[in-house]
Amino acid sequence: MRDPETLRAHVRALQTQSPEHYQDLVAKVRRLHRARAEVANTITGGTFQGPVIQAGTIDSVSTGDRHTGDRFDFGGATFNGPVTVKQEAQGDGPPPAEGRPVGDVEPWEFGVHATRPIPGLADVPPYVPRDCDEALWAELKNGGLVLILGERYAGKSYTAWQGVRSLKGHRLYAPDRGEDLRELPTELKGEPGTYVVWLDELTDHLGEGGLNLKLLGKLGGLGAVVLATMRPDEYYRRRARTAPADRVVARARTVLLPREWSEAELRRLAELDDPRAYPAYMWSGREGPASYFAIGHLLFDEWRREGTRSAHPLGQLLVRAAVELPRCGVQAAVPVELLRRVQEQYGTEGHESFEDAFEWATTPMFGASGMLVQGTDGTCRAYGALVAEALRAEDLEPVPDGVWWTLLDEAEAGAPIDREAVLDAARAALQPRFEAGDADLMFAFAGRVGGETHRELIRRAAEAGHEAAAEEWAAHLVSIGDETGALRHLEAAAECGSARAAREAGLLHRARSERWLRAAAEKGDGHAAYELGNMQSAVSSVEALRWYMTAIEAGYDRAAVRLGRELYNMGDKQAAESWFRYGVAQGDPLAMNDLAALLYIEDNNAEEAEQMLRAAMAAGQPDALRNLGRLLINTGSVDEGESMLRRATKRGDGQAAHWLGIHLKQKGRGRAAEQWLSRADELGHLDLHRSRMTVFLTEGTASADPAPGTVDE
Repeated sequence: MRDPETLRAHVRALQTQSPEHYQDLVAKVRRLHRARAEVANTITGGTFQGPVIQAGTIDSVSTGDRHTGDRFDFGGATFNGPVTVKQEAQGDGPPPAEGRPVGDVEPWEFGVHATRPIPGLADVPPYVPRDCDEALWAELKNGGLVLILGERYAGKSYTAWQGVRSLKGHRLYAPDRGEDLRELPTELKGEPGTYVVWLDELTDHLGEGGLNLKLLGKLGGLGAVVLATMRPDEYYRRRARTAPADRVVARARTVLLPREWSEAELRRLAELDDPRAYPAYMWSGREGPASYFAIGHLLFDEWRREGTRSAHPLGQLLVRAAVELPRCGVQAAVPVELLRRVQEQYGTEGHESFEDAFEWATTPMFGASGMLVQGTDGTCRAYGALVAEALRAEDLEPVPDGVWWTLLDEAEAGAPIDREAVLDAARAALQPRFEAGDADLMFAFAGRVGGETHRELIRRAAEAGHEAAAEEWAAHLVSIGDETGALRHLEAAAECGSARAAREAGLLHRARSERWLRAAAEKGDGHAAYELGNMQSAVSSVEALRWYMTAIEAGYDRAAVRLGRELYNMGDKQAAESWFRYGVAQGDPLAMNDLAALLYIEDNNAEEAEQMLRAAMAAGQPDALRNLGRLLINTGSVDEGESMLRRATKRGDGQAAHWLGIHLKQKGRGRAAEQWLSRADELGHLDLHRSRMTVFLTEGTASADPAPGTVDE
């Protein structure tokens, strides 16, 4: 025989998973109890000379007809002395529920649904007083038919159970659904005590053989209280009609039990000394704690089971998205479209459309609610018990990062959610990964917060090597005057391959260089003024001229050629020539090269230009060899010019190879030309037709105004 605890567990499971089979089982048990409790006293055949002893008094003798009292069969027996019958009760089961004191009846016998089994706790949490309790108790004391009105899973059975316990000294009779009640007054009349008749779901006890006004009157005459339940819509429909069963309903005194609990009831629930109470207080919602306890765990199991994943893959993800919203700080219902965007962060699986998934998730299950509860304003939320079960479970995966970003971005855009609550939840959930140095996560989160939190996360992400964070943090350091710290972060990112960081580091270095060069130039350092002029030439020719003049005044004569180039580019050829000649006088080979270009292009003075280039070449100016070769080709000394271009190419001058290839191509020596042009590509060369600042010599007379410094094709 199984131990009692195992049997109770099986009964709880049957009550939860298959209420109809459970009710059938209860009916069979009650019938069995009644059969076993009948006394079987049998004396058959023979002649008895002595006394026959019966413990107790024979109230009556029955030959088989239904009669109250004991039944005896004396067929074929002859008694010659006093007869006393000893009664032997057959069976060892407990007395039937209907004959037991109301204080001994368990909640499950009233149909109270068990919640998820937890070791060491009762099948159902302790009863929480309802606001209607006192009204119900008062009606019960007045006798007659009392009807508790409430939706399914409003807690009617538990409230009824608590109500009958207020009737001290009463005994309970609970007929099965559909049982013939016509003999009920007779059975109660023959039993001692005051009775409460419990008719769960009164509709199932009306009709043929059920409760009617005459029977109700007889029960009232016996002082019995009839307590029943009914759904409000059924009650209001029936009481307006005149059929016999409907007239019974109209006779009832009613107590209304709302599914949604009042604030006072919820406070009493929260104060209950039971670990299941506070989660129910937090998450039961308008469906009510009774529904929460009865079907919440069933909905959770249905959501998580493997069969659901196969049949409704997207639906399961949709419910997960809704269940995790409260974990993300979103306590209220959200617009369906927002829920869709959140669900997309979990992926899209299988064949199911969003519309089909949503329909499945909102379809009521177990006769109460869907996994998602729709609002009247186009919103929806997860059934509260699913959230509580999920928070209790230990196997749910972390919330995807995309969910956090979606919620924060939507809140920023005006979605009806509490952004600060989401931020707090995100901080708590993501903190371990922040501590582990997840740079991408810190940067993404920092982009959605401000103030000190933003700066701290950017700093930590930068130190962890995040490129964009390094750039942002470096900019912040520059803004507060810490260029050294900024460069440290930028250079670290640049060394890891960040082009942007390398660029920003270069720009910062240039800015610092300019500042320090300016400081030195203003104190009379000619070289610093010259370098500062070089830097300014790309920004402002006027500034460049000023600093080149400052350099020359400070004795740094190399600035003369750069001053001449700036003037040339500004169109002042005469001034440019004078400064080139100043540089030549100082022995600057670059000035010699540039003066040669100016003389050839502007004055067609090939003779002096050749002299300047030969002098520059002798002084070691690297471009002079290539430029002289090009000049000689243009002026007719082709062989010497080609020789110089070959020599320049051997020194690695790709531009000389390019010009030699162009020259040979023009002479019709295509094969040789291609070889030199190929060599030019290997060494690298420039297209020098682009700007007057980079072109020196052209075929014959220049079509543009090339600048000194190089020789064109």
